[in-house]
Amino acid sequence: MKIGYDREKSESYGEKYGAVILAAGLSSRMKAFKPLLHVAGSTAIEGLMESAKAAGISDITVVTGHNREELEPVLRAAGVNIAFNPDYETGMFSSIKTGLRAASASGKEGYLLMPVDCPLISVRVMRELMGAAKEDSFCVATFEGKKGHPLLVPAKYIDEICEYEGEGGLVAVTDGHELIRVETGEEGCILDMDTPEGYEDIKTFVAKGFAREKLELLTARKRIFLVRHGETEQHDEPMFIGQYDVPLSDEGRARAETLGREIAEAMREDVEAEALGMDKFGKEPMPAMERIYARDLARAVETAKIICDKVKEILPDQAKVKVRAVSGLREINLGPWDGRAISEIKAEYPEEYARRGENLMTFKLRGKSAVPGAIGGTENFYDMQYRVIAAFRELLRNDDAKDIIIVAHSAVIRALENNIKGLRVDDEWEPIKKGSFRMFEPFPEQPSEKVHGDKPMNMNDMIMDSVLDYYD
Repeated sequence: MKIGYDREKSESYGEKYGAVILAAGLSSRMKAFKPLLHVAGSTAIEGLMESAKAAGISDITVVTGHNREELEPVLRAAGVNIAFNPDYETGMFSSIKTGLRAASASGKEGYLLMPVDCPLISVRVMRELMGAAKEDSFCVATFEGKKGHPLLVPAKYIDEICEYEGEGGLVAVTDGHELIRVETGEEGCILDMDTPEGYEDIKTFVAKGFAREKLELLTARKRIFLVRHGETEQHDEPMFIGQYDVPLSDEGRARAETLGREIAEAMREDVEAEALGMDKFGKEPMPAMERIYARDLARAVETAKIICDKVKEILPDQAKVKVRAVSGLREINLGPWDGRAISEIKAEYPEEYARRGENLMTFKLRGKSAVPGAIGGTENFYDMQYRVIAAFRELLRNDDAKDIIIVAHSAVIRALENNIKGLRVDDEWEPIKKGSFRMFEPFPEQPSEKVHGDKPMNMNDMIMDSVLDYYD
């Protein structure tokens, strides 16, 4: 499997670290046996074993369970250690315990723990984790802040992990110790194939050279309007409102009408040029807008519908415009805190609330959301950013109109705006008030040497002098 940039072995890594690959699961959501699915020229399990060996790791333990009869001949041919988990149906944590317990007999300083579900973990990522490791700290690979795999487990914590029987599994143990987050710059470390959709995404990612389209190219010639929804009905005291649904207030609805007029007037600028059969760059005009995008909650959808009606009223050529709700543009999932008063959360979760204040971007509460219809599990800001940018890329791929209007919440707009500018959600950002928008003017198509994910300027940085803010 041709993954990674440096396959030169490092004897020092092999002396200090081993690897544990988890391949015991039922593959129930995937509906196919994941270890033997083909990815980038080999099966997932063969690719991970090959990469671990190329990273200098000779002590490799693979945990088996479901369908072991089919998998174990492949493992024996590869010359790795096999640890069977008879309790594989109880979940991944039992396989983690089985694998670490078996691997610890080798006496290494630590072990790279990785599920076979994540077949694109590269040699370079493994080496970076081993290079950053400390004896008393866990290490995890990240991409743009979002945690992925592997997790490097220090040998000194294996007994604690194997003896733990409480809720939360491995995360509950790692939360009690220092966790070093190693930014890899490789999206492959967070991609998994738990579902058929995930597997198809991985195959597409590989086919495109282990990369996504650059946002500066997807946004070329497009004018992006990022709109924060209007004021909502107020509660008696401040609350955590993420995916919790709150309707617009009368003030919010009135402001949305004003937004619609302001956006329509901004769009009117190009009418004369396009009537002559060309845009401001001398190119053939792009198609008229057909969709306004909004996250699928009442306060955003209602704002979008009001804007939509006003745009169609002022610009008759936009008569076909409709609102499209996009679940991927939802606000951050706050789990059990969502929709509850901040004073209650401070009293019930004092330690967690303090941790959130210490690092807002990485904090993630365990537990499911109590909000009906909430999507996915609890998120931190990096998780939200990854989900939102994936949705943004998808709508850009499928919308060839010049104007893209997105109605969303503050954190989502922060992620979108900063990424359009070649930055990240944790970079500096000027907050946008409710009932306001920012407009990013388009640029003609042009090649760029900057890969999305780099910090240096890209062409969109030049537009910030023309950012428009409309406040109450």
